[in-house]
Amino acid sequence: MEQPSEFTLCLPGDPVPKGRPRVYNGHAMTPKRTVRAEERLFAEFRLKYPQVNPFQCPVRLEAEFWMSHRGRPDLDNLLKLVLDSLNGIAYVDDAQVVESHACKRMPDMWVYGAKGRYRRRKSGDPYTCCGHEYEPHLYIRIKPLPEWEPNKQGEQS
Repeated sequence: MEQPSEFTLCLPGDPVPKGRPRVYNGHAMTPKRTVRAEERLFAEFRLKYPQVNPFQCPVRLEAEFWMSHRGRPDLDNLLKLVLDSLNGIAYVDDAQVVESHACKRMPDMWVYGAKGRYRRRKSGDPYTCCGHEYEPHLYIRIKPLPEWEPNKQGEQS
């Protein structure tokens, strides 16, 4: 397989945040839900890109988290799971991610009702964001940036 110019991945289902490790008898234990989510993301990436090499240059990561509910989890914990899961397979090290854009899309609080009026969203209503239907999922795009080095002090750009 030829090395793609960018990686994209769409993972169906409600996005999962990175859980904090719990310490028991001096041993840190990563929550099972986090481990399963990281393994699933890793496996789906390998399924789509079976024999590619990770990028070895600075990269830009874009992530859209299409949620099934409003509120928690925090965006930074959602993004952390993606960064850690793809470490070593999409990029050599997550320190290479020098630019990122992440957004969390949540269902509308108000939906268009059968009587032609807006009403509060109920359980069982289709998921909509800005009036457009969707299913909960995670969309990721990783793109290499042109080789760059920060300007040294005193040099003009």
